[in-house]
Amino acid sequence: MRLRVEYKVGPELRFLGNLDMINLMKRALRRADIPYALGGGYNPNVKLSMGTVLPVGVWGEREYFDLELKEYLQPNEFISKMNNTLPDNLKINQCMEINAKAPSLMKIINSACYSIVVNDTKKNLEQIVSQIINSKEIKVQGKGKKKNVIKDIRPGIYSINMLQTKDSVIINIWVSTGDEINVRYDELETVIIDFGLNKDNIVDLFRYGNFVKEGNYFYNPLEKVK
Repeated sequence: MRLRVEYKVGPELRFLGNLDMINLMKRALRRADIPYALGGGYNPNVKLSMGTVLPVGVWGEREYFDLELKEYLQPNEFISKMNNTLPDNLKINQCMEINAKAPSLMKIINSACYSIVVNDTKKNLEQIVSQIINSKEIKVQGKGKKKNVIKDIRPGIYSINMLQTKDSVIINIWVSTGDEINVRYDELETVIIDFGLNKDNIVDLFRYGNFVKEGNYFYNPLEKVK
């Protein structure tokens, strides 16, 4: 049996690295008495496949992993057992059984939505967002492994919308995370500051979710299972 799982990483765990997250999940699986399957070899490991890596310093509303089980378990029972074991700032949102031959998360996820929480009004931010959307190119110095490369990320910025809350504005930016164009959260932060946002007004930054983009539609990986 193979499960696809959606989970939330709370703000308190934003500095937890990917390897630490994997180890935390494995410990939770053991403590929750989940009948997980093991791979072969001299050091058999849990058959757990994480989705796209959540960057250190960013928390996530909708992250994903695939898990193989050696026996059937109701998805609702899996959620209940895991949430009774995981810390309060790490929770399973939902899960479903998928075909054993379904493509991996890394093969299908090609986009994401990053949310920047700003201490300002929607009216004040409209000009900044408009300038970004109307730009023909937006060149930034790459981060991470490509830190010495100047790249144009404008083709990888699909859309931007804003949500006014009582005390702040949430700027949602939908971007490409594929092989051809991979737009990072820190590149977005640099761009929006370069276009006039006061850095001190940024209250929070998180990943709203990972998605499978087909045409003009964004599906979550549980919706798009072949």
